[in-house]
Amino acid sequence: MNWLVKANACPGLFYGTAAQDGFLIRLRTPGGWLNSPQGKAIATWLEQWQTTIQVTNRANLQIRGLQKSPSLEEFQTLQKLGLAAHNPSVDHLRNIMSSPTAGIDCQESIDTRPLVQELDNFIQNYPAIAQLSPKFSIGIDGGGAVGIGTGSTMAWQHRYNEIQLSAIAVNNPTNLTSLVCFRLALAGDKQSYDTDLLIEPENCLAVVKALVKVYIDYVQQTPNIKGKKPRMKHLLKDWGLTKYLEQVNYQLHRTSTGIIQGQEYQQAAHSTQPYFHLGIHPQKQPGLSYIGLSLRLGQLTANQLWGLATLSETFGSGQLRLTPWQTVILPDIPDEKVSELLPKLASLGLSASPGWDAGIVACSGKPGCAAAATATQIHASLLADYLKERLTCNSPVNIHLTGCAKSCAQPGPAEITLLGTTIEENGQILEAYQVYVGDSQKFLETPIFEGEFAKIPPLIAQILSSQKSKKLDE
Repeated sequence: MNWLVKANACPGLFYGTAAQDGFLIRLRTPGGWLNSPQGKAIATWLEQWQTTIQVTNRANLQIRGLQKSPSLEEFQTLQKLGLAAHNPSVDHLRNIMSSPTAGIDCQESIDTRPLVQELDNFIQNYPAIAQLSPKFSIGIDGGGAVGIGTGSTMAWQHRYNEIQLSAIAVNNPTNLTSLVCFRLALAGDKQSYDTDLLIEPENCLAVVKALVKVYIDYVQQTPNIKGKKPRMKHLLKDWGLTKYLEQVNYQLHRTSTGIIQGQEYQQAAHSTQPYFHLGIHPQKQPGLSYIGLSLRLGQLTANQLWGLATLSETFGSGQLRLTPWQTVILPDIPDEKVSELLPKLASLGLSASPGWDAGIVACSGKPGCAAAATATQIHASLLADYLKERLTCNSPVNIHLTGCAKSCAQPGPAEITLLGTTIEENGQILEAYQVYVGDSQKFLETPIFEGEFAKIPPLIAQILSSQKSKKLDE
């Protein structure tokens, strides 16, 4: 084996995470950006390794079932392509999530791409950051229709990051030079804590550096928790928000950046538009559109990835955007070329018209995960086929199949949740699910049904048919 870094529980690239079906590796793609040469290189390896790749719920790329590590030459090629850090010890910390339509979104307040690049450069050139948990994450939302964080009315669409910067319009910019700033929030345990503090765009990098420095100080002072490094949720519980920000401001004073500014701002009412990451939408560049494609369970074959990379060269700018909802966006398509492109996408088995599978999410499940009670990937695909054959999909519904209560595949509550369990029937142990409906915070309190999977698809079809004109949690 050619693993270059000691493994930990959170998958990375330079170390393999052992699973029931082989090794698991994860390629970090800060901002979800993937260019054509990168896509073609990955597709070539998928062909050689005889496997598929999955877009994750953090807009990264994941490969399962490897029986050996990539070669040293393959690691070096990944580094040259910009798909891996030159310092292997920090690669798994390049967790930078951004608005997937950054720079092309008609609604955005600011293009976040330069900041994403600055933050990635900072992480790659700051070895001390390796002391943080691999769950460390930064989110940057530019205020567009396709946003991250908690801007959507749909709870399932929310994505949490330990450090979250969200673009906001400032009403009375006292002592500020910008009318658009970033609101700072911190998150832990799938809960976001708004600081009510604003940061000017040019100060974001310095503030993040200070947040990270104090975070590292806390980790150095705190023993591991059940063998794992302390995380932001532990820092906030032990110190509280006020103490943490006081320490951060002290760091900023030392670098002459100044304190984080609190200001009156205009809160946009749920600026994120559900499902705007799917379908055909105009860009802010006149005459161009982006096309959002749903992927069944986030999966791409080698042929599909190669085909997408090639089409991005022929019709677009040679770029792909991965989204934290396990889909892919093809940007910069001339409007007059869209109709020509759609059948070529269809020949790859990809569609710009969202179907039921666009809303179905599942963890790895059995046999890959030892914690799973059920084969969630297989069941999710069977459910998608069942619904496709029997119901017209006017708008996807978020259905989350999880093999255990950890809900790894989706951090926010789903509209319909299938929680894996087992039941005994006629002396046999069967894979089964508890069914929960509604995306409120109490969504896992009382199941409406528990039974073997064979009974689940007809039940879900019945629920969807009866709820067409009503909200699922009413």
